[in-house]
Amino acid sequence: MPENLPTAPPEPTLEESEILDETEELPSLEDSEFEDPTSETPAVSEPEVLPPIEEDLSWEESMPTPEALPVEEDLSFDETTVVAVESDGPPLLPIGEPETPAGRSTDMSWDEGAEEIKVGMPFKEVEPPRVYDEEVPVTAEEALEHLFPEGAPKEVREETKEAVEHLFPEGRGSTTTTFIDVVVGKPSKVGLKGPLKELETPVCPNCGVAISSDEFDYPPYVFEAMGKARLENGEHHLHGNEHEKAIESFEIAKMLFERAGNEKGVAESTKRVDIGYDEMAKFHFDQGDNHMKAHEFEWAVVQFRKARELYMFSTDAKKRAHCSEKVREAYTEWGKDLEVQGDHLAKQGSSRDALAKYQEAAAKFREGDEKKRLRGLEKKIRKA
Repeated sequence: MPENLPTAPPEPTLEESEILDETEELPSLEDSEFEDPTSETPAVSEPEVLPPIEEDLSWEESMPTPEALPVEEDLSFDETTVVAVESDGPPLLPIGEPETPAGRSTDMSWDEGAEEIKVGMPFKEVEPPRVYDEEVPVTAEEALEHLFPEGAPKEVREETKEAVEHLFPEGRGSTTTTFIDVVVGKPSKVGLKGPLKELETPVCPNCGVAISSDEFDYPPYVFEAMGKARLENGEHHLHGNEHEKAIESFEIAKMLFERAGNEKGVAESTKRVDIGYDEMAKFHFDQGDNHMKAHEFEWAVVQFRKARELYMFSTDAKKRAHCSEKVREAYTEWGKDLEVQGDHLAKQGSSRDALAKYQEAAAKFREGDEKKRLRGLEKKIRKA
């Protein structure tokens, strides 16, 4: 090491710094240059020192040490409770195994997943959903009118006629007396449904506007004019085969002529009422003749009886008697037709069916009051 390098001064030791000159004294407080600190700033109180704590704050003493308990042999894992440990803490709650919901598996593994689809595996067909329409109730008549607005063809009419054969217990083209009575019924006389308002306050027969609203008494020719208007309205309905409306107009005209005191008008209105019933009965009578030509005897009987009931409202007794005669004629022709069918079945060897036809024919001959035909039919019945 070179000699000319400076050396660091030696550091004083603790023992040297603590040695002080005993002869050196500090100046007094009065001779010091500092002012009295109590004159300007308040004195700061020294912090209170707490006494030392003698208690031991270690964690070992605060923790309770559980006592070792002997293991019981009857305990198992299925029990839902455990033995409680006596301690100063809160009581322990019963511990049990978690419950598994119904229908769920406790296995949470992903091994049993969906089957993997591979090439060559068979294809599983799935039936598509079916579509059901709402059922709408439709009658046969509505369906025919919808399909054939101009009228059903003859083939459809024949099929419909064959489909309702079971409604006639005596066979096709036949009916019973009860059925005829129900269809004919008891016609009621056409009349007014309420009082005639024109007798109290005259109104216009065309537009219905009241002529006067006060209590003015109109002369007879006003009611005569309304009666003539009703007669003309009834004739218009009569030409259109609207018989009931025509008869109603004639009845109103008759009441108006009675109010006016016109006897000729009353007689004319009564005559027109009879004509209305005659036209209505003649309409059914002509329908009966058409059914007779078509060998539809049951409907011929219905139409003739309907005409006879309507002629009861008229004053012509000859026409009523003529309708009764046509009813007997229809039953006779009906019996003849059934007798011919029985003869045809007897030639074919169907004796039982022939006997049934003969019995039906005998019932029709009785209705038609044909005693001669009935005697000859009785021989065929015994032979069958």
